[in-house]
Amino acid sequence: MEVETLNKSIEFVLMREKKEGGFGATPLLPATIEDTYYAVKILYLCNYSPNIELLKYFLFRQHILKLSIKPLTKYFKLLNYLNLLNTLPSYVVTKCKNNLKAFILEDLTNIELLCCISEIFELLGVKDIILEIKKQALSQIFSFNLKTLKSFYFLYKIVKKDFPVKFLNDILDSQNPDGGFGFFKGTTSYMENTYYACYILYYLNFKPRNLIKLKEFILSCYNADGGFGRNSQGISFLESTYHALWIFKNFNLLK
Repeated sequence: MEVETLNKSIEFVLMREKKEGGFGATPLLPATIEDTYYAVKILYLCNYSPNIELLKYFLFRQHILKLSIKPLTKYFKLLNYLNLLNTLPSYVVTKCKNNLKAFILEDLTNIELLCCISEIFELLGVKDIILEIKKQALSQIFSFNLKTLKSFYFLYKIVKKDFPVKFLNDILDSQNPDGGFGFFKGTTSYMENTYYACYILYYLNFKPRNLIKLKEFILSCYNADGGFGRNSQGISFLESTYHALWIFKNFNLLK
């Protein structure tokens, strides 16, 4: 079942690859940076090498100075993942840095965007900005309205080992009887919430309380096309497929 699952997931991804490079949400939709990011991550999780030349063709045609912060983050992460980060012209990198620094000065309240900016500066090796964002996040931790697993996930990615332990029970308590995790305790299970919780727990050296039910929930989201949905009734998405396979791999559930 496990090998078959991985092979079907590879097929699911490759059906979304475009002849001009990149991957789309469906076989008929055009390629996007976000879909390409998750497609590449899935292929590597499945030990399958993507077509690097096609990816380069897609990536190098993007107008990155026009990208908003979230797709820009995935663009930089893709380049880094493919060892292409040093191919960017220095003036483009400088312009991106300046734009992101300006945003930080304007808004320090959006934890998701702060996380994205921190990730970009980490990839670019700008340590002073990373430390400043971390300091700001810790100093105004109660102004972020931290309630959902998504918000905890972004906080963790900013502060890492300094993540407040007091939030750990909130994360563990969000696991439902079906094995998945809700937005917070008592809410419906979805794959993305399950990933957010598992990601934090994994890097804090913890595990969900019920790994058996966790595996059952993820398998309930598996579809005949080889992808995974957000829940047992959901259609397959590249993002939810990546989340499912990441959990399987890092908690050794595919055995």
